[in-house]
Amino acid sequence: MNEIDAVQTSLASYSKRLDEVSADRFNELRKCSFFDPIPSEWLKPISEQTEIRTFSAKDCITREGEDMNALYVVLYGTATAYYNKKVVGTIRSGECVGEGMYFANENISRSATVVADGQVIAAEINKTGIERLRGEAVVYMDKALLLALFKKLQGANRKIEELMP
Repeated sequence: MNEIDAVQTSLASYSKRLDEVSADRFNELRKCSFFDPIPSEWLKPISEQTEIRTFSAKDCITREGEDMNALYVVLYGTATAYYNKKVVGTIRSGECVGEGMYFANENISRSATVVADGQVIAAEINKTGIERLRGEAVVYMDKALLLALFKKLQGANRKIEELMP
């Protein structure tokens, strides 16, 4: 087995363990910067609504125009975001994709295609899981998502400044 195969096997094992062992999934989410604003007692119910997804290089995590039915938080790896087949950004560990779904009261479509650059492990929270959240978990999830949106807005502002003469 070469080194790349060994890494892929290790990542597959790691991903499977996170999906099957709730304490390991919680601990991994606790280490993820996206979840920093959420106290541990409220992260637990969120982690219970989370599934772990693994993507290989070139796999589409989301497709532009598809119905938005899940929010993804990248735990490992990076992905490239495309709008109209043009690169518009990079999604890194600790960042999210599909946060608009969380705020929408209706079905909305994805605004970008996001493709895994290499192996990506992501926490997936689908619409049903979001709807199951109650109490303070919702308040803290709101805070985490608003902070993520603020960081994306800052990045967009920096890009606009770079493009201006």
